[in-house]
Amino acid sequence: MDLLRGQGHQGPAPPLAEPAVLAVQAGEIGISEMLPLDDKGRNRATIHLENGAYAGECSYGDHLVVDDCPTVAVGAGQVFLRSKETGDQADSNWVVGFDLATGNTTKEFESGPGSLLYPVRTSGGRHLAVRLGDDPVAPNALVALDPETGRETPYFFFDLPAEAELMTMTETMTEYNDVVVENGRLFLGARKAEGPAAGQPKWTYLVLGVQSSAAKK
Repeated sequence: MDLLRGQGHQGPAPPLAEPAVLAVQAGEIGISEMLPLDDKGRNRATIHLENGAYAGECSYGDHLVVDDCPTVAVGAGQVFLRSKETGDQADSNWVVGFDLATGNTTKEFESGPGSLLYPVRTSGGRHLAVRLGDDPVAPNALVALDPETGRETPYFFFDLPAEAELMTMTETMTEYNDVVVENGRLFLGARKAEGPAAGQPKWTYLVLGVQSSAAKK
């Protein structure tokens, strides 16, 4: 995933990645537009994100950051973002693709009620995402989203020990944790650690890796 971020409508930066995509933050609503750039730094299209309807967790500081938006996946001529959570009875969201050349939407993947999709990275022409459910019976999963067919294919299902559940809480997963997929494994890592508070366990998970049981055979 290659991304540049600018704070506000002012403050453009030269492209530092290929393909380069500039994410623009307007006020406090989050990313409002994305600007794909060509190899000469010229704007190819403008992707309008409906006044903060989409979430793209990025590093927010005083400087522009490249490649530090972990839930924005860029590849195969498209950028994929997740919508913010919706639903009265059970949370749900969408992962939506946008064409880098035209700015138009391409494919949409629906999480379904009681589940949320988080894009992670692009691999082999597919977009990898983590599916998290708030139903204790339904397992979490690492899935592949195919932009050509619109199909979702699970790689493996997983659960976590109780001590590590904070790493996949849907309200804070990408805000407080890094999520990485590498060599067929899913890694979750806490960005910081504090405590322990009085009455709390003396230890907690800081990094946890998950792989398919088939990989062990």
